[in-house]
Amino acid sequence: MKSNVLFSHYSIGNKIFKNRLIMLPTVTNYANPDGSITQKNLDYYSLRKNLSAIIVEAAYTHTLGKSFTHQIGIDSNDKIEGLTQLSYVIHNNNTYAGVQLAMNIKSKTINNLTQTEIEYIKNSFIEAAVRAKEANFDIIEVHCAHGWLLGQFLSSYFNYRSDLFGGHLQNRMRLPLEIIKTIRDILKDQILSVRINAVDFIENGTEMDESIVFSNRLKEIGVDLINVSAGIGAKTFIHVSPGSYPNGFLLDYAHKIKISTNLPTVAANRLNDFDLASAAIEQSKADFIGLARALIADPNIITKWQNTQFEAVVPCISCNQACIANIQAQKQMSCLMNPKPYETNTFERPFMYRRKIMIIGAGPAGLALAVFARQKGLDCVIFEKQAKIGGQINLAIKPPHKQEFKKMLNYFEYKIKNLKIPLFTNVEVNIDLIKSEKPDVVAFALGSNPYIPDFALGNEFVTTADEALEFGLPFDARSVCVLGGGLSGLETANFLAHKGLSVSVFELEDSLLKNTMDVVKIPIIESMYSNIKFFLSHKLINIKNNTAYFQTNNGPSEHSFDYIVLSLGRKPNRELINQINFCIDTIDIGDCKNPQDAQAAISDAYNAAQIL
Repeated sequence: MKSNVLFSHYSIGNKIFKNRLIMLPTVTNYANPDGSITQKNLDYYSLRKNLSAIIVEAAYTHTLGKSFTHQIGIDSNDKIEGLTQLSYVIHNNNTYAGVQLAMNIKSKTINNLTQTEIEYIKNSFIEAAVRAKEANFDIIEVHCAHGWLLGQFLSSYFNYRSDLFGGHLQNRMRLPLEIIKTIRDILKDQILSVRINAVDFIENGTEMDESIVFSNRLKEIGVDLINVSAGIGAKTFIHVSPGSYPNGFLLDYAHKIKISTNLPTVAANRLNDFDLASAAIEQSKADFIGLARALIADPNIITKWQNTQFEAVVPCISCNQACIANIQAQKQMSCLMNPKPYETNTFERPFMYRRKIMIIGAGPAGLALAVFARQKGLDCVIFEKQAKIGGQINLAIKPPHKQEFKKMLNYFEYKIKNLKIPLFTNVEVNIDLIKSEKPDVVAFALGSNPYIPDFALGNEFVTTADEALEFGLPFDARSVCVLGGGLSGLETANFLAHKGLSVSVFELEDSLLKNTMDVVKIPIIESMYSNIKFFLSHKLINIKNNTAYFQTNNGPSEHSFDYIVLSLGRKPNRELINQINFCIDTIDIGDCKNPQDAQAAISDAYNAAQIL
């Protein structure tokens, strides 16, 4: 093992933590509509093993503070039975069980809350803490971060009250401190944790000096553990930062809280690199490493770290496309790499007939299907017409800030080799090859091709986003037009702007990434280079030579550039599929079925593997 410091013991009170790794709260949306625990909740948490503690996702203490349609509730006594089952499955893995108490009232601002309502909120937290004890939770965490209710009281960005709960810091701390102190007075044996924002990362928000004052008051009250995060979800997504942010960039904030209070601290956010996490403990940056998204992607990451199976870790690529974005959209939490994080041993059940699956295409869908099907016990063989595997992953890693996607490709390469799946590259599959292989099922994962309007075909000044990313543009290019302001178009624009080109993006809709959730959209837009201009509500009418013609709200418009790059969507590649004229079982997965993204492709492969 590279280092064993992550697996050293740590004591808080009379509790001995078996290692320095804690699962942090992340809403799953797996509960019943009334907030009660489901089997899916139990399965999800029972799968996360070898942690010293699991702090269950934000549980609302009153229905007024419920933020998500299927959020866990701890607001009434009838929830205790299900919560007891939840703590049991966590304890069953020799792991301490914690629960986070939270409120996030959206019907009114904290500035409109009456004194009576504030007292009611206070009591709801205290009563919820008692329920958590009755449900056998070892750790009670009070959520004071990320712009949730108590975090709003603390932050002058939200708090404009002029009474005892607003104004200077002493007043803004009043409600959180009253709640936490009362919980401490009532509950003597439970570990009391508070999740705080070290910094709000927003104008007029909480800064480090205020969070240090608050943390020292928490120490005076008798808080055992401070869980350090940062960022207000309403404006930034620091606490679930994408791959454009450096790994471990919040570590210094946890360290400052630790040395200022001498309390045990949990560091959070993009610490899923073993060496980085180990160094953080060795250097006393924090006492515990908090993992969230990494455990959604791979529930066995801790076991694999212990056994130095680093290549076998299913990587979190910090894309937020299926975890946080799904939650924002009031859907169940998922993961690009692990589509059903609550599934137990789905592909480890014996299969009565060992069918042979011929997979054509080694992009995300084909690779994922091969891995899932092989884990199920099926025989697989992969054919890829290109010299290398990965399909569009190879293009996805080229724009700035997208290098995390290389982890996906590395993982699939490892799994194909580890599972001994035959892989043939540089092979153009035809009907004769399919017949000679004699498969039981042919899985078409042929991908898609860029859509090119008829009027742009054969134009020497026009290229596609795929070609621009793969080969670049001629050296004489200075000004470039990118047609399409979707994810591919923006990333291609950033790629070209990074090379010093003057780039203009034209989008049909009246906003960029119109149907993309904020947690994905905002970091992308914030990362765009300054030498990119945007033109919205521009409908492409024609292209002649190096000039693009548009219809806008103000009438026709035309713009000329050195080169024009098309990112106008994709069309499924079904040429080989349409040639099948004999009886054989087939399935279509990924872009050749419906062009979307890597998340959809891998989810499609997962579902296909279940029915093979």
